[in-house]
Amino acid sequence: MTNVEKLSENRVKLTINVTSEVFDKALDMALEEQIKKVKVDGFRPGKMPKSMFISRFGWESLYEDGINNALQLTYYDALQEADVYPTSNPKIDLVDFSQVKKGQGFDYTAEVDVWPEVHLGEYKGLKVKKESTRVLKKDVDEEIEKVLKNKTDNVIKEDAAALGDTVVLDFEGFIDGVPFEGGKGENHPLELGSNSFIPGFEDQLVGVKAGDEKDVNVTFPKNYNEALAGKDATFKCKIHEVKIKVVPTLTNEFVEELEIEGVKTVEEYEEHLKKEIKERKAKEAERKFEDDCMNQVFDASYAEFPESLISQAVEKNVKGIEDQANQYKMPIDTLLGYYGFSNLDDFKKKSEENTRKQYLQELVLDKIIKNENIEASKEEIEAKYLEMAKDQDKVDAMKKQYPEHQIAYQIKVEKAVKLVCDNVAK
Repeated sequence: MTNVEKLSENRVKLTINVTSEVFDKALDMALEEQIKKVKVDGFRPGKMPKSMFISRFGWESLYEDGINNALQLTYYDALQEADVYPTSNPKIDLVDFSQVKKGQGFDYTAEVDVWPEVHLGEYKGLKVKKESTRVLKKDVDEEIEKVLKNKTDNVIKEDAAALGDTVVLDFEGFIDGVPFEGGKGENHPLELGSNSFIPGFEDQLVGVKAGDEKDVNVTFPKNYNEALAGKDATFKCKIHEVKIKVVPTLTNEFVEELEIEGVKTVEEYEEHLKKEIKERKAKEAERKFEDDCMNQVFDASYAEFPESLISQAVEKNVKGIEDQANQYKMPIDTLLGYYGFSNLDDFKKKSEENTRKQYLQELVLDKIIKNENIEASKEEIEAKYLEMAKDQDKVDAMKKQYPEHQIAYQIKVEKAVKLVCDNVAK
């Protein structure tokens, strides 16, 4: 028999009864272990008669180990009986040590942090508006412009290079007349104005022609790598080619080259794009509608998570980023900088924020699934496996990779989200 006392939103106190039968079993287990360890003249290890051990040392010598065994035998069953999901190790106390005696039971208490009950916000009758999927003329024009740019050709130019042109060049950099490592390149295509080289480099190549040689003088930025930061350098450049971008014109001939089934003319291509854009907008609008619906539910819900749960998750994330930094052989602050964090404290703060958000979303979805008695049938699970595998022959491999309970939960979540979205106020 287990009694549950709620100490807070995320901590409970269990009072657990150990029956005399369970404690006697726990003592017998302790006796078996001690017999293996004890050394007594005249007996090989493990061969001392149990009755002799008890006569010499008494059952009292086994109480500490017996109590520990009893806790192991009863604690996890008590959690299941009480429907409690712990997030930390328990703080255990005996109610009365004088109760402990062979042939009789005793009680103990276990205080433990637990997953909290979520306070679920309203999830039916929400006021959420879907975005328009109307296709405007500018949408089609922008799509056409992207396609034409992707088909742009670089054509040899006899005139001087201008911003937007591409020059193909050899270059070698020198500091105080001495070449430096990494400062050399051959037949390198460089689009002037792309800002892919050191500031000031590309501007000095405006006006060059094929066959020209030019010295480009620059100063490396102060935030450049340590060996070159802030230093003046001269790059000796040899120009091989100057190329200009030629963007094609949208014509029937261009459309035919795209080889789209049933599309031969500009008008047909524009209609084709309208349909594509419409489908894309519909998918994006549906996805955003679902996100907006669920975010409204999440924002209206709350749960008081135990700090033990949050700190465990943050520590795990910190360990992961530290291992990654070690793998790449770089300082952890450098790696964090690549991910947009200023320091480890910044990373921990964001990790805690994301953890709380993730856990709350999981609890909210679980609660909706429970409230609405949402289930996943065998047929739905099989259909989901087939959808993921995209080929009947690959279903078995998919089943090995993803256990059935995981697929069933995914289906339940999808149903819960659909239920929320289907019940938006009209």
